[in-house]
Amino acid sequence: MDHVDRTHRVRQPGQPRWYVGLPCLVAALVVGVVFAVSWANLPDPMAVHFDGRGDANRSASPVVLLLVCELTLLGLGVALFRSGLRGSLPPRTLWVASAAVSVFLGYFFTVTVLVNADASRNPRMPLWQLAVAAGAAGAAAVGVRLLVPRTGLAGADRPDSGSVGLRPGETAVWVGGVGPRGLAATGVLGAVTALVAGVVGWGPGLWLWPLGLLVAGLVGARVWVRDDGLTIRPPLLGVPRIHIPLRRIERAWAADVRPVSDLGGYGYRFVKGRRGLALRSGPAVWLELDDGKEFVVAVEDAATAAALLGDLLARDTSRDR
Repeated sequence: MDHVDRTHRVRQPGQPRWYVGLPCLVAALVVGVVFAVSWANLPDPMAVHFDGRGDANRSASPVVLLLVCELTLLGLGVALFRSGLRGSLPPRTLWVASAAVSVFLGYFFTVTVLVNADASRNPRMPLWQLAVAAGAAGAAAVGVRLLVPRTGLAGADRPDSGSVGLRPGETAVWVGGVGPRGLAATGVLGAVTALVAGVVGWGPGLWLWPLGLLVAGLVGARVWVRDDGLTIRPPLLGVPRIHIPLRRIERAWAADVRPVSDLGGYGYRFVKGRRGLALRSGPAVWLELDDGKEFVVAVEDAATAAALLGDLLARDTSRDR
């Protein structure tokens, strides 16, 4: 093909931004203020861990506990910030997770400081505090879930597939990978490492190496687009394979996929009205099938694959006429 017209990645409405990490940052601020107000009354060392009866069984310096609390909450906030920018999860899921985690950890860190600041008695934290923290986190999660609207599915807008400029009588084949190459290498390395460990005397290694090869095989699968449709084939033997005939495809387009919200998780998944393979979030080929259902596969350069399918479908339609 002399010319390839690549479509642009479509930005989904309601894609989360950095602010989904704000609850964790607010919790870090609250814990910092509680530390500052209580600092003069804190013992050194102070109780930082409690047994099933609520009695202290481990201690540490107030400075160490402050650093652990702040770095934990700030680290979670940064992780949510990155997830928001990548759009790997829907906004409501990120908000629910951020609210629940920040309330749960913020409560425990605050109570830990307050029970240590009470010099009139030995610091204790009974188990009912766990129930209170879990209840508060659950209430926060439910409240956020009700307040934050659910966004549409990644493929809902169904943008045009574009074109690769396929000419009459011309044959074209597109091939792409479904998973990061580094993950495939990790699977192979894990299989070899486990096998070596089993040989030298670590028994479980003899049973774990097939799992590594399975991961490598799944990640190393290739997607083929040609005049007979779309095919997903694993490496080596090429079986089992997934084939969607061109005659069953009504429409093809490229859009981002979020495995958890769009397919219920990573891997080869089935949800109501949709099935597909996604080992990562990001660009994917979406297909509308003749039975009204959808098929999606996350793949490298999904825009070109969808554009080629669009050309093949247009040519097939003109032949039927």
